Amino acid sequence: MSTQTTKIDLPVLSHFDDQDAPIYHAAQVMGKLLFETAEYKAFLSALKAVNSNVDIQRLSAKIREHNTALQWGKGDAAEHQSALEQLDNEMEALPAMLAYHANEQATLQLCREVDLIISTSAGVEFAANAKSSGCGCGG
Repeated sequence: MSTQTTKIDLPVLSHFDDQDAPIYHAAQVMGKLLFETAEYKAFLSALKAVNSNVDIQRLSAKIREHNTALQWGKGDAAEHQSALEQLDNEMEALPAMLAYHANEQATLQLCREVDLIISTSAGVEFAANAKSSGCGCGG
């Protein structure tokens, strides 16, 4: 994993003005630019690796079994909790999970940098004041 951060040239968005395109169009362009960054692509690749990893699937199934047992009050709760902690530690130590978390952090850092640039330019905290579009994409 590279620790180099991709710099996004936000003046790319400057050709949009209130006459030509609404603000949401500029945001869509920015989103597309973010999707093309090395950080986001590496994050998606790591996510795919996690989702297809046999060891993670096996451990996840065991975790679900213990959670279900706890939910339904079956067996010793302390034993289930202990098993859950052990399984979680085992899963988090897997190379695919380590890579996923590292790429997740790099992507979050990129988003924080973009937020800082926009917030500084706008003179107001961008992310704290952004509203969900309601598109169902989690945004």
